Amino acid sequence: MRIKPKSIKTVLALVVTLLIINTISLSHAQEVLGTGTDALLGGDLTDPEDDGLPDEDTNYNAKFTSNDEPGFGGGEFAFNVFDNIAGGGNDKWCCGLAGIAEGEGMHVTAEFDTPYYLTHFTVTSANDAPERDPIKWQIHGSNDGENFEVIYAYDGEGENPFTERLQVILFEAGKVPGFEIQTTAYRFFRHITLETPSWPDGPYFQLAELEFFGVDSPDATSVEPESKLTTTWGSIKSNR
Repeated sequence: MRIKPKSIKTVLALVVTLLIINTISLSHAQEVLGTGTDALLGGDLTDPEDDGLPDEDTNYNAKFTSNDEPGFGGGEFAFNVFDNIAGGGNDKWCCGLAGIAEGEGMHVTAEFDTPYYLTHFTVTSANDAPERDPIKWQIHGSNDGENFEVIYAYDGEGENPFTERLQVILFEAGKVPGFEIQTTAYRFFRHITLETPSWPDGPYFQLAELEFFGVDSPDATSVEPESKLTTTWGSIKSNR
């Protein structure tokens, strides 16, 4: 069977169109930065100097709270997501309680003295058990610690956002659908997990690391997150 030149041109045009659509889609999606501690941006709002001491819960620029296992270390406690280390054991938060009610979620919150406009954040998968990865989760903001607004909501409809263990994913305001450039500054930022592949069975939840970045003025000059400059956006990690 001989394929007509006109048909070949049509197919090629369709392929090019699909490639353009995919390129546009990827440019406006979350970005994988790599795996492990070296892939973290560092210098986030909770610890701009990267000198936090998780064992002592000191040198942090935020106060932390959680509705499950509040603390650093322990038995894979919640605040481990702010220890600047992507790993297993006490370098992650795991694993929650079985049978959590619909819509309750597992959440950890960072409280700051100054309100910030959230510009970008990273989330990092844990070292094992993909069935515990968050597949439906949200980032919330608040100024009183009681009334929270949804800043960004991720619902993969059953799809896991992570493709590797200890994978660091960047979400930037204005580049990720549903995460708009912020017009409200918040003193509290919260990550809440509403679903994992394991729910409602347990142990069903884990997360290695969270990083929140922002500016205290909507007119502040932004920089690329990957540059890791020593600002409120990030810091150079060569000394870590």
